[in-house]
Parts: sequence; C-alpha cells; structure tokens
Amino acid sequence: MFSNFNHVGFNITKNKLQLVEVVKESSKYCLENVDEHIFNEEFDFNVEEIKIISILQTAINSISNRIALKSKNISFSLPLSEFQVFEIPYEKSLSSSGLEEHIKWEFSILFPMLNASDYLIRTLRLTSVENENRILVVGLLNKTVNELLSFSLKNNFTLKFIDTAHFSSDSNISLSENKKNLSIYIENDFCSIISYLGMELHAAKKIEIINNNALVNSISEFWESLNIAYDSIYLASTLESDELKINLEHRIKNTIEFINPFRIINISESFIQNAHFLNSANSFSSAAGICYRKF
Repeated sequence: MFSNFNHVGFNITKNKLQLVEVVKESSKYCLENVDEHIFNEEFDFNVEEIKIISILQTAINSISNRIALKSKNISFSLPLSEFQVFEIPYEKSLSSSGLEEHIKWEFSILFPMLNASDYLIRTLRLTSVENENRILVVGLLNKTVNELLSFSLKNNFTLKFIDTAHFSSDSNISLSENKKNLSIYIENDFCSIISYLGMELHAAKKIEIINNNALVNSISEFWESLNIAYDSIYLASTLESDELKINLEHRIKNTIEFINPFRIINISESFIQNAHFLNSANSFSSAAGICYRKF
C-alpha cells in the first residue's frame, strides 16, 4: 500500500540504478528495501527523453518485481558528471538579481560553450576563516530535471529532491558545531571533496579521475591546501575503494571512515537482509542519503 509518509531514494550511476526505501511503521521510520538494477548499457543523460524514461522504467520494474514499492515520494541523486560546480567570490552588497547576473557572467567565462539559462542553478554560501564572501554554484541542466519529473509523473510518483551524489551521501554525516569534517566521494569519472566547519559548508572541489595515483595526489594536495586538522574524514563510493582508502590514509597520515548509511536507521519487520545491505552498504550512501532527507 502506498503511503505519503514513505520515501524512495534512487541513485543513478553510469552502470546501475540503486534504490533505498524507508517506510513509516508506528512512529518510526524504518528501512524497507535496498536493491539495484544493472543497466544493459552505460546510462547517458545526453540522449532523447523517451530513451531515458524507458531505461529507468525497465530498472524500476525489475526491482519492483522482486519487492513492490510502498512509496509515492521519490528523490534522485545523480552523478557528479551531470553538474557544473564552481566557487566564486561575491559582494555582499549585491541584490538577488545582481548576484544572479554575476553568476551567469562567471558561468560564461568558465564554460564558454554552455548557456547558463539552460541550467537550474543552486547557490550555497561557504563559510570562511578569512572573512571572504564566497559561494558554491551548482548547475544541473533543466532538460535533466524535466526528464526526471516526466518519469515521476508517468508513474504517479511525487518528486521531492534532486541532488548530486556527494551531497546526497553527506546526509549520512552527523555535523556538529565544534567538529571539522572532510568528506570524499568517488564515482566512475569524478571525485568530489567537501569540507565542513561545524555545521557550515567550507570548501568543495570536483576532480576528474585519470588514475588512482593521480587521484590520491589530487586529494592530498587539496587536503594540504586547506591546512585544517579534521576530526573525521569520510569516504563513500559506488566503486570498490579499499585499496584507494589505504593509499590515501598512508599519504595524509589520517584515518578515513567508510560511510555506512544503514547504521543510523531502524529496520522494518519485513526487511530482507540481502547482500547489498550486508556487504555493500557504503556504495548505497547516496541512495540512502537522498532518501533520509525527507525525514
């Protein structure tokens, strides 16, 4: 039975669709389903809407045939490759329209082949230890948003959130006023690093992955440039990352913790503890994080 209290989080990668569903039982929210569908071909948003919807529909049907969904509410976390992400300084005196124009101008300089008007733009204020005024700009094509909305409407779902896989994953991190946290997210083609000072976003960087050695160097260089003693460093990835974690820990001389999104949620009485839940919790951090956000 569908319920407005329940919620499904989908994480789309190049190779698969991952799902985490949470349902309300009595007064508690509980984990109901953890599953994934492997695509027959690499998923690409740069194709016609009809093909995107068809691929997603096949994936949803495949998962639902194993365990029927109980939620009307859905959300999506998407690959880092689908977003334009950049940091810019700004003047506090700017009006909202002035800031919007400033962002469009910066966008045109950084991405001359793209049109800022084609993107849904989100801005996040960055806290600073040097009293600078900086914002993080995150842009997602309107085309992609409309395609996910069309898919949701076709299936009588209510679309709640769309976000980057990294910000989705970070919903699993408990931020607190006196703690400094560094978060690393790795997927097929890109890595993202986010620094939090207390409850505030401090810095972010998106890195294109060439190979593991270059990636370790890039993460280490960014970490060193921040010059902050972090209380915790977290890693999440849809890929096998044990070796990378070991190499990175050796390089930065700090312990890194894999995110396990299932430690912080109650388990439904009907939940079946499958291999995804038992062996691949970290890889579901984005699907779980975007799912938990509703609550």
